[in-house]
Amino acid sequence: MAEVTVLIEGENTRDEENTLSMGSSVTLIKSDRIILVDTGSIPAKDRLIQELGKQGLTPEDIDLVVLTHLHLDHMINVHLFNKAKVLCKVRGDEYPGQVHVLAKGCLGRTDLFDGIPIAQDVECMVTPGHTDDMLSVLVKTPEGNVVVAGDAIPNEEWADLNLQPSPILNLDVEKFNDSRKKILEKGDYIIPGHGKMFKVT
Repeated sequence: MAEVTVLIEGENTRDEENTLSMGSSVTLIKSDRIILVDTGSIPAKDRLIQELGKQGLTPEDIDLVVLTHLHLDHMINVHLFNKAKVLCKVRGDEYPGQVHVLAKGCLGRTDLFDGIPIAQDVECMVTPGHTDDMLSVLVKTPEGNVVVAGDAIPNEEWADLNLQPSPILNLDVEKFNDSRKKILEKGDYIIPGHGKMFKVT
């Protein structure tokens, strides 16, 4: 089965001077491919390389980068992984460097991303709402199913389905709620976009 390691816990905090610190979680998946889910923000660059080194890896060892969505705090370091294929949903037209589609016929058929196996015991989930291009990743591990959720579940607080999302921060509130339910039904553990991994209760 696959192995999941959170290299960087995402954050979205303000200090006493109201300075915002924001960066996504970065997750390593080891299966028959070496996969990275999201690449974090600019301040995470050096730490990301260090954390990969602790795993005995360099950026050149990554086979596939999955971008949960195309907000900068989740994708800014994608340039480090120039030997990897990059998987994301296309918003509008394809443009150079944006996407490599892994299965024939997927381009323009976003429904086909749902359930696509991208490695042994690893598959994509379509989880729109925060953005229209949101993907999550479902990983089957010996400890149970882990969902790398990106901002479909920004932190553990959003596992509470009674919490109502803001239409300012989410493109489609109804889809956001549907995606949360889907993730919580499939996952035993969730790695959120901006917080610690947590167990679904």
